[in-house]
Order: sequence, then C-alpha cells, then structure tokens
Amino acid sequence: MPWTSSGSLTSDRIPARQPTTAPAKQQAKGKSRAGPPKSKAVSALETRLHNVEYASGKEKDPRGGCFCLAREHGLSTYVPLCYGCGLVLCNLNLPHYACPHCGESFLDNARRSAIVAQILEELRGQVAKEEEERNRAIEEARKAEGAFPLLPSASGTQGARRPAGKGTATGPQSSHKVLSLNSTTKKVTVSSYTNTPISSRPPSPVPEEPRRFPPPREISYVKQPPDPEHPWKNIQFPDLQYIPPPEDLNTHSRQQRERDGGH
Repeated sequence: MPWTSSGSLTSDRIPARQPTTAPAKQQAKGKSRAGPPKSKAVSALETRLHNVEYASGKEKDPRGGCFCLAREHGLSTYVPLCYGCGLVLCNLNLPHYACPHCGESFLDNARRSAIVAQILEELRGQVAKEEEERNRAIEEARKAEGAFPLLPSASGTQGARRPAGKGTATGPQSSHKVLSLNSTTKKVTVSSYTNTPISSRPPSPVPEEPRRFPPPREISYVKQPPDPEHPWKNIQFPDLQYIPPPEDLNTHSRQQRERDGGH
C-alpha cells in the first residue's frame, strides 16, 4: 500500500524497491558460456544436416561439382553413384546438391530420411569422440599436476596449475591467492596472481581441394572421310613431318673410318 500523509506507520514512508534485472548483454554472455565451443567438424556436420533437411535438392553446386570419379578424392558416403546417369560421385559433391552432370535430385522422401539419419549418427559419434578426447586431456592434466594441494581460487573452485613454457592452452583468465608466513615477524601476507592466457596464432586458411571440371560435351573427331590411297594418313594433323633422331657421333665417325680404309 503506498504511503500517504495520513499513514500511521513509519515504514509506510520507505519507498518500495523495484526488482532489478540483469542487462540483456550479461544474460547473453552467461548463455554463451554454457559449454565449450563447437569444433569445425561438428559445425560442418550441423550445417550439412541443416542443408539436407531444408534444401530442395534441385539446385546444382554453384562451384560446378567435381568429375574426378573418386580417383582424386574419396568416394561419397552419402550418394556414391548418381541414380540417373550413373556418374561416380566423390565427397566434394555434397548430398543436398543435384547431380553435376544430369541434374538428378538425391533428396526424395526416402533418400532424404536415410541421409539425415546417417548425418545424425556421424554427429553423435563426433561429439562423443571429442568428449572422450576432452576428458582424456583433463585426466592427463590432473596426473601431471601431482599430489600437491591446490589453493582455492576467487570463485571458490580449486585452481589448476598449468605447466610453464610455450604452447600453454588458451582460455579465460584465472586468478589465485598465495598465503605467505614471515618467520621473523610472524605476519601472514596474501598475494594475488592472475594467469593471462597466451594468445595463439590465427589458424591458417585451409586450401580448397582442386576440382575436376566436366569433359566437353562434343567429342573431337575427324569429320573428313579417309583417303583411300593413304589410309594411314593423319587427317587431323596433316602437316606432321617425321624427323629422324640424330645419329650418334661415335657411330658416324666409326663408319667414316671404315669407308676410308681403317685410317
């Protein structure tokens, strides 16, 4: 009940405190720190899953696809063979694009469901693999720390000691305090330390794998009928001339001495 001049209680004169809410930016930061960042492999699988689920499948790859017939790249694990023209597809031909040769779509109802299930299985396996590697790295770090007791950090959790040297893992700053006892004055000194992570180099761009372009649609052949008098004549290149290989100088000089009587 708001205070009025006729109020009888002293507490009525205290204004009501409005509830404070955290700014939207702080809430967004708190949500973004919920888990570890996604790896490139997980992000690529999630993007591929989204494309397969929502693409029409009738568009061709804007980069032209690849016509190496799985000789230079691995065979596609989703659609290894075109259902329309029989073209062998490598892993550069993504399943949400149509066939680069005949335009056959690979995303009808049955095929789309099968590819989605396959990508989901690969995604679960990749996440489990990365989680296992992360747990193994944490366990190895704990073994490397030894049995020395660790002081609690400012947040109340035990701080992890990192081995000194180059190549330390990057991450948020961590602070810890050290208690020192002076044997002469018997005074306790509290010192605070902050570990600043070493910024790593930006990742170098991965070069794109070369693609094989489609062969020409017209076959190059000689449209002129063959000459009956010269059936073995090269009609496609009529100006070719035979040039004999050069003779060996030693053989030529030996033959010349034989003709001159052995001198």
